[in-house]
Amino acid sequence: MAKIELTLTVLSPMFIYGAYQRGDSAQPELRAQSVRGQLRYWLRAVLGARAANLKQVWEAESAIFGSTGMGSAVSVRLYSQRAATAQYPMLPHRQGSGKPVSPAEGFEPETQAVLELVTRPGIPLPDDALHALKVWSLLGGLGKRSRRMFGAVRLTSQDAQWYPAPQTVDDFMSLVHNALGAAVGSPRPLNRDPEWPTLHPGHSWVVVGWEAYDSAEEANQALFSLLRGPYRSHERSFGHAMGGRRASPLHAQVRRVGPAYYPVLTALRAGPPDRDIRWDVVGQFMRDAKQQFNGETVWGGW
Repeated sequence: MAKIELTLTVLSPMFIYGAYQRGDSAQPELRAQSVRGQLRYWLRAVLGARAANLKQVWEAESAIFGSTGMGSAVSVRLYSQRAATAQYPMLPHRQGSGKPVSPAEGFEPETQAVLELVTRPGIPLPDDALHALKVWSLLGGLGKRSRRMFGAVRLTSQDAQWYPAPQTVDDFMSLVHNALGAAVGSPRPLNRDPEWPTLHPGHSWVVVGWEAYDSAEEANQALFSLLRGPYRSHERSFGHAMGGRRASPLHAQVRRVGPAYYPVLTALRAGPPDRDIRWDVVGQFMRDAKQQFNGETVWGGW
């Protein structure tokens, strides 16, 4: 049996629930299943950059995290004590506008849990499982609104297989670039957008900002000042629920380096075709975000 154990720290309010998602019955709950779902998502993004088709991705994903016809080689466990929660606005950009801000109960920043990845006896931890774990910890989040800077996470460990905490933004940028390079390896040639979100360097874009914020909330407000400013008329290019749900191609997150919070923006350009999503608009947003957050491209771009 192989195991890696990490400490998961919540960096921004996290809206994550169990069976009851709405109303007074909705209580925040740190769930291993939710972490597992994120690992599957980022694993597909990694595998899709080098696999020839979706069948290959599915077979590789199933070999690690299982399927209806195959047991999982890797178990995901999450242990936490009862953590403090509070009411947070899920739409903070509406504060002061007279519009509802949709408050919800969420885990407070600095909430901690122990995260373990464990294999069956005799099976080593697959490299791609560790790649997915690392990429998620650098680019992704957990829970509702995790593509809009909520549910930010930090993973730390004493294990030599993991990575040391970055001391500077330069350190963090190098960490992201090196982690993505190791995970993606040699990407397959593509002459069109992939059918699903991948981290193919020709169809993804990761920007890390140098602009420091005192809190994740301040970074969130800066993000929405851009999204709700010049991009207000193009909001459907950033995800929509009308006429068929389409998740946002933008993963906007924050990470803490020292005492400050820094934006981390990831855009994944993929099909299926959607007349509401204009990739030229998403690309221009990333260029404008680089300027607003004094950012640098650390992966991909278009």
